[in-house]
Amino acid sequence: MTSAINSADINEAYPVAGQDNDSQGFRDNFTLIKNGLATAKTEITALQDTRARLDEANDFNGNNISEANFIKNTEEVYVSTEIETDSNVNWSLGHYQIITVGDDVTLTLAEWPTSGVLGKVRIALKGDGASRTVTWSTVGGGTIKKNSAWPSVTNNVTVSSNVDPVFIDFWTSDGGLTVYAQYHGQFNE
Repeated sequence: MTSAINSADINEAYPVAGQDNDSQGFRDNFTLIKNGLATAKTEITALQDTRARLDEANDFNGNNISEANFIKNTEEVYVSTEIETDSNVNWSLGHYQIITVGDDVTLTLAEWPTSGVLGKVRIALKGDGASRTVTWSTVGGGTIKKNSAWPSVTNNVTVSSNVDPVFIDFWTSDGGLTVYAQYHGQFNE
């Protein structure tokens, strides 16, 4: 962004030393300086309102970040409270979610990004110690397409352990109309 501050019109040779100078030259320079400061204030405020911050969270409002080299990055972990009734699993809460179920429930994948961008979420699914059946659906009646490792022909997954979760990845690029599901299973020692 090129600054709109006009410093070229300021007469830096004014006032001329050793002679009587017309006060209009002072007024002209003062007006140019005042206008330049007002423009600088507007530009600095815009920068402060729209810049990336190191000391607080940033929202890029869907804008692209390109040619970036990421080193030592992490992803937020969202831990739900124990779910005992049919509920939504909102993509907007983060890419890695730990969900514990305390009853047989239907979990509906929701709040996907708009069509044309990829939204992914990894679910670490835990039970409360009893065998629980979780049925998966997607908001708006979309289709869930499962990989061959999926444990049933339905959208159900059974979970019981409250220690070792079952891992499932879900992703979509059409706003949730078609959601792909990859069942990874449970990891043990």
